[in-house]
Amino acid sequence: MSRVERDLIKIVTDSAAETAAGAGASLVRSRDWSSSLFNGVRLTMEITAPKNEAFERWLAELPEADLRLRGYFVASADLVERREGAAVVEFLLVEEN
Repeated sequence: MSRVERDLIKIVTDSAAETAAGAGASLVRSRDWSSSLFNGVRLTMEITAPKNEAFERWLAELPEADLRLRGYFVASADLVERREGAAVVEFLLVEEN
């Protein structure tokens, strides 16, 4: 597992745990990403938490959250799937130059 994968898992877990005790995140898949101007990585994560209103708000606000990740910025965080007790989110991380 790469440093950026570990760092994002920790950041997302810590942030989610502020709204729901026992929340956690795990990596589903990771793939390199690039455009004509930028390089980065797409990380798909499963975030688990007991269902509660605060977690639902956190999940809804995640695309606008300021998640600090050394060497990268979070360009997007898109909810891919939602089911009882879990959400699958795809993050696009772009390398800072």
